[in-house]
Amino acid sequence: MPVAAKRPCRHSGCRMLVSGRDGFCDLHRAESHRQQKQTVTIDYKERNRFYQRKAWKELRARRLSIEPLCRKCASRGVVVEGSVVDHVEPFDSINDPRALDLGNTQTLCESCHNSKTRYDRPRGG
Repeated sequence: MPVAAKRPCRHSGCRMLVSGRDGFCDLHRAESHRQQKQTVTIDYKERNRFYQRKAWKELRARRLSIEPLCRKCASRGVVVEGSVVDHVEPFDSINDPRALDLGNTQTLCESCHNSKTRYDRPRGG
């Protein structure tokens, strides 16, 4: 099988030639992973705090009282109790107005929510 040509490291200013799939030299690979992990950790913590806020808990309770059944299952004629309040349009930050907009929420069962979340998440690359 042919060997791929080496190309410069993806780190700004680095001229080391690499052949790895991630495009980083050994020196910058660890730094890149560390930065990605830190970004994910900060985002996760911020979102986790959002879902613990009183305003979200009240909005969630209101949505479940208005719409107790899974919206996706109901659209297929299947009656399943909803357990997850989902954002129809994902929000960018906790300050995004869509985050606490009742009209931007829907009730889903856990299975439909997990499927939607996999579809909504941006693909890495």
